[in-house]
Amino acid sequence: MESGLASMAEQKLSIKIEIDTHPPASADTVTVTEVITHQFLFAVRHHDLPSLMAGKAHALCFRPYPKGRDWYDLLWYGSQRPAVKPNLVLLQNALDQTEGVGVIDAANWNRYALQWLETFDAKKLAADVRPFLASPRDADAITLDNLRTVILRSIPG
Repeated sequence: MESGLASMAEQKLSIKIEIDTHPPASADTVTVTEVITHQFLFAVRHHDLPSLMAGKAHALCFRPYPKGRDWYDLLWYGSQRPAVKPNLVLLQNALDQTEGVGVIDAANWNRYALQWLETFDAKKLAADVRPFLASPRDADAITLDNLRTVILRSIPG
């Protein structure tokens, strides 16, 4: 079907859909209808930014291997004004689901992320995400200092 979403005929549109068959409760969603062209309306229902950040915080702290995209996304969430804070209810439900009920307090996600971060090589994280970025030089922002700063800003105190 010709949607007119791309300005050039040879451009491709990539849409990623993730399905969680057992999602944790308490995600908030928003529905957005955008006018893409004069003839084409496109409606999308998706999680709000705090709910997406909760999923990212969960991945940052408890994915068994470092993934550059997770840490790049943390920089993006931290660069928004105001910085995006995770939906702690959703994060707690996710933690209870994967780590055991009451084992980890969602309010401490950032402390776990900081400890985990200290075990990584930032250059490897940047190299991991670089091929997926529209502007590959953006990966240069992935430094331990930048990531530490974003995490420390999110620790209450």
